[in-house]
Amino acid sequence: MVDEEQQKARSATLKNLTSLKRARAWQLHTWPMDKFIVKRRVKLHLPRSYLSKDGEDVQTVWDGTDLNQFVHQYYLEHIDPSSVTWVNFVHADNVVARRHEFLGPDPRVAGYEMERSGDVYIRWWDSFLSDQWSGTQKWKLDVVWDEEQNEWVEKTS
Repeated sequence: MVDEEQQKARSATLKNLTSLKRARAWQLHTWPMDKFIVKRRVKLHLPRSYLSKDGEDVQTVWDGTDLNQFVHQYYLEHIDPSSVTWVNFVHADNVVARRHEFLGPDPRVAGYEMERSGDVYIRWWDSFLSDQWSGTQKWKLDVVWDEEQNEWVEKTS
């Protein structure tokens, strides 16, 4: 049973961690300030639209590549809006569009889910929608007590 003091500490840690994650999440239309270098070849899943409702593109990314720069450059590309039926959250005029405009009003990269199989999924945080998603699923941040480290540690579900 978790006592009241432990629960308060857990809540405070979770609140701080969530604030930090959201503050560090970078907007796709801006150059990423941090690097995220992959150490091996991976398959990066790049959603075409919010919650991957219109599928995803999968790109092979080689070791030594900065995922943040790769994602930034991919989503800054222009796309012909008349060739797709996806919802553009930024421009309704269908004249010029960039890939990131189909992900939500303010999509930000909050991190990555790295699977043992080599598949990588982007963890999105949309500050306008106050929504967190990855692939076709929502994700939630939580903390658990680590006996070895004697501290609260991040757990994502």
